[in-house]
Amino acid sequence: MIIVYIMCLLSVISFTLFGVDKHKAVNHRWRISEMSLLLSAVLGGIGGLTGMLFFRHKTRKWKFRILVPLFAIIDAFVIAFFLQTSFYYHADETAAAAMQSDSPVTVVKTDGGWLFDGPSDDVALIFYPGARVEETAYAPLLRRLAEEKMDVCLVKMPFRLAFFGMNKAGKIMAHTDYSRFYIGGHSLGGAMAASYAAGHESDFSGLILLASYPTDETGIDTLLIYGSEDEILNVDRFTASLSLLSGRWEEAVIDGGNHAGFGNYGSQKGDGKAGISPLEQQEKTIEYISEFVKAK
Repeated sequence: MIIVYIMCLLSVISFTLFGVDKHKAVNHRWRISEMSLLLSAVLGGIGGLTGMLFFRHKTRKWKFRILVPLFAIIDAFVIAFFLQTSFYYHADETAAAAMQSDSPVTVVKTDGGWLFDGPSDDVALIFYPGARVEETAYAPLLRRLAEEKMDVCLVKMPFRLAFFGMNKAGKIMAHTDYSRFYIGGHSLGGAMAASYAAGHESDFSGLILLASYPTDETGIDTLLIYGSEDEILNVDRFTASLSLLSGRWEEAVIDGGNHAGFGNYGSQKGDGKAGISPLEQQEKTIEYISEFVKAK
């Protein structure tokens, strides 16, 4: 949100500069240079355009008539993006508790996110969180997975959108020494994990997708898990995506589960009503993952 505040301040400054220069022009005083006005519009396009129209200043200059509206449009998109990404689903108290280290699992902050370091020394899962979800919301699920089967690298995504951090798995693998890696994620995170895995098939033993589906052809063994009450997952696209899987794949449906139940961040807009608790859904998820990994 601080970026939005800064951009709004710059717009006010740009608006003011257009007004001051108009006043100087009317009173035949020393003017603000056109370059300075355009620069102010670059940084505060909405304010610059508003000032140009409100004060009827520079409206006959082609540079201003073309560039200032363009800057305003760009500013509007940037502000809309940051406003959109500033509202996200927050991890609940259960998730916060799962972020604490204890005897079976040590939770370590890393450059790319968090490592849930359990008993395993040779197998790890790289996990991409869902869109606009606080990444630590998945801590209860990933902690239990670290206790049972494999260490987990939870990835912190730019703007909480895996689209902007799809290649982060490569950096994680370059700085760890596990002999086997799995990659996966929830919703958009799963789709981005699948896209990365499709281009690096030899690096992974398997792909684990929660309420998600691949968007590229891949021969990696894949586990697809979703809840029976999930109303966010696009079923038609999910079904069509199965043709992209040329390796061994398994589909697991959790009876009573929904889209948000893989994490601990409350209900999600547009989702179906779950018939089971997030804990129950996550326990079933761990069972399916354990069987999938065991089959390797």
